[in-house]
Amino acid sequence: MMNLLLIQQADVYAPAHLGKMDVLIGQGKILKMQKHLGTSCGDLPVEVVDASSLIMTPGFVDQHVHVIGAGGEAGYYSRTPEMQVSQIVSHGITTVVGLHGTDGTARNIEALYAKVCALEQEGITARMLTGSFEMPSATLTGSVRRDILFVDQVIGAKTALSDRRSAQPARTQMEQLISQAYTAGLVSGKRGYTHIHMGAGKRRLSMLMDIIQETELPPYVMIPTHINRDEGLFAQSIEFARLGGIVDITSGVSPEYGFEGTIKPSEAIRRLLEAGVDIRQITMSSDANGCMAVYDSQGNCTGLCAASADTLYKEFRSLVKEEQIPMETALQVVTSSPAAAIGMYPQKGCLAEGADGDVVLLDPELAIRQVYAKGRLAVKDGQVLLKGAFE
Repeated sequence: MMNLLLIQQADVYAPAHLGKMDVLIGQGKILKMQKHLGTSCGDLPVEVVDASSLIMTPGFVDQHVHVIGAGGEAGYYSRTPEMQVSQIVSHGITTVVGLHGTDGTARNIEALYAKVCALEQEGITARMLTGSFEMPSATLTGSVRRDILFVDQVIGAKTALSDRRSAQPARTQMEQLISQAYTAGLVSGKRGYTHIHMGAGKRRLSMLMDIIQETELPPYVMIPTHINRDEGLFAQSIEFARLGGIVDITSGVSPEYGFEGTIKPSEAIRRLLEAGVDIRQITMSSDANGCMAVYDSQGNCTGLCAASADTLYKEFRSLVKEEQIPMETALQVVTSSPAAAIGMYPQKGCLAEGADGDVVLLDPELAIRQVYAKGRLAVKDGQVLLKGAFE
């Protein structure tokens, strides 16, 4: 028998502001959204939640999460551990895309696939990117094209540019990788995008901008991330967006966390909007569990820290509270914009009939009170209920 969840009279941001609504969820989907719904559903049991003092938003979509850990560039001891599902949902995130970091060898692509499947079984939505910092890319089936075509969980590819740790790919290699992902996406009905780790190298986004201007590859399938790493990369990202590309802000990269010369994520988003970049071309991801090493001028590692999933929520809140960005606009960079960028909108990233029942309930101060992942209660009154098998 299907159990139903009726959330009554929340102030709904879908992310557009819809006002007070009743939302009925069943079998993991939003079944109905109306101003007022009765509590009677025939013989089906209905759990009623009074949300009249709360704000309802879509579950957050985080397209850059190191679910099996990352790091290792300062030696084996600097490898971060696997993430637990509780670390994800506690911050309002209900959809993640797992990917490799610097090390795609000791942490192989098969382990990433297994972890993504485990997270899905535990109750959230999890997808992955094939590829790595290496060239040719690490894959499950022998090619990026086949991974995207034949593995349901694989929705795109990952690589790195303008970074001392990257494979220093030639432009032809980049074009071939992006093309493989794009055409595989066309055939399989997926987005087939390429997510590109950007370092602080002097070439910055120049190769990607040349590819947009000189080839037939569409700009929206190239998503450079970490673009708030420094002012030079950030300035160039505005030009990249004007060419039609999507730019991804990293919530875990900020002066607040000890990274000098970076731009606070919420400030970066405000500045992109002020520069005329369309909100649909701006996304934010956490880089959760990525290891961030700090080096001195001689290349010696002087400190280590791991990015946290909580920064995505913190920077969303900062957008509203500090940068004075309207709630419906701020929400887009963590819901509808990333969902569209990875090809999962409107299943994800919005509150609408037929969409997945991924819901966050916030109090008036924007503190997370409850989280539902595909209609299942994951966080209640700020306490995490959804945990992994060994938590």
